[in-house]
Parts: sequence; C-alpha cells; structure tokens
Amino acid sequence: MSSDVQFWPPKFGNFADAWFAVPFGRYYLNTLFVALAITVGSTLTSILAAYVFARTEFRGKTLLFFAVIATLMIPGHVTLIPNYLTLAKFGLLNSYWALVLPFLANGFSVFFLRQFMLGIPREVEEAARLDGAGLWRTLWDVIVPMSMPAIVAVSLFVFLSEWNSFIWPLIATSSEEMRTIQIGLAMMYREEAEQGLVNWPLVMAGSVIVLLPTILAFAAAERQLVRGIAMGPSK
Repeated sequence: MSSDVQFWPPKFGNFADAWFAVPFGRYYLNTLFVALAITVGSTLTSILAAYVFARTEFRGKTLLFFAVIATLMIPGHVTLIPNYLTLAKFGLLNSYWALVLPFLANGFSVFFLRQFMLGIPREVEEAARLDGAGLWRTLWDVIVPMSMPAIVAVSLFVFLSEWNSFIWPLIATSSEEMRTIQIGLAMMYREEAEQGLVNWPLVMAGSVIVLLPTILAFAAAERQLVRGIAMGPSK
C-alpha cells in the first residue's frame, strides 16, 4: 500500500500503541483463562471417554461411539442458538461459564485418543492388573503416560481452536470485561475503519500480539505434536 516500504529500522512503538488501543491486558487474561480451562476440561473428559471406548466392553458401546463420531458432522454454527438459549435459561450468559461449559466435551479428541489407545499392547495393561491395579489406576499410571504424545496433540488442537474463537464469545458476552482477544482485535480494526482510514501498522502489530501465544504453544509442544500425529494413524 506504500511506494516507499521501509523494513529498517523497525518501529516497535506500534506494539505499545496497539496494546493500549483496546484493553488487551484484560482480553489476554480472559482468553488465556478460557482457553486453558477448556483445554484441561475437554482433554480430561476425552481421556476418560476414549479409555472406556478402547478398553472396556458394555452393551451399546458401538452405537454410543457412533453417536460421538456423529457430533463431528454437525457444523458448530448449528449449535449456537441451542447453546445460547440453554445458557440464557440458567442465567449464565456474559460469564466464564458461558464461554467454557459448551466446549468441555470434544468428539474429535475422543476419537483421536481412542485410536491411539487401541494401539497400546494389552499385555501392558494386563501386567498392571496382575500387580493389583484397577481400571482407574491402570488408566493414570499406564495408559495416560503411554498416550502422552496424543494427549499433547489434542490439547494443542483444542487450545489453538479456543484461542482463535470469535463467533461464540461475541454472542455469549456483552460487557467489555468478558471480551476475548479476537474480539479485541476486531474492535481495534473497526475503530480505525470508522475513522475513514485503517492504521494497518497498528492492526498488524495487534495481530502479532494475538498470534504470539499460539506460536509459543506450538514451539513448546512441537515434538510431542508431531509424534502424536505420526503414531496415531499407524496405531
């Protein structure tokens, strides 16, 4: 957009201006809390469900697993109105509960972890039971450590998805104190656009601020992520 683009020296003042253009600090805390809460909650429920589907036998197991898989075929936008009405009925809108509760179960994570757990030799589990371990102890002392690459992978997927979430936080929250980082970035762009000219250096600096935690999360979990993706289908 400019005929005299200059890459040096960098103007770091744009990052400070972007940070104070909207309450990025508050949005950061909200998004970090929501993303971590959903990541921990959905990963925990997925581990429990995947273990049941992979290692136990009960009536209706196949049908129930197909029902879990069927949730992957439902577009997320279809559930917006039912979730909104349900939370409104219980008075939970514009709160952390509204941002977290609808996403504490994840069909993809259950499927991914189940497929991984199916590849773990049953001899290992049987040896644990011979040593006196029950289902619960076998899960946490044997299955979970051996499934850690897959667990890290699905946790990262969930974290990235929730960090980038925009539509649901926009619908479920109404006060500035509950807004998330993606809404803050959109608000900054809108305010600039309403003035007739978008300050692109400011908007792009804000985008980097929003993007940085996801880059750090991926860098921290890259090895486990690649290992989990590679081992999942082969198992």
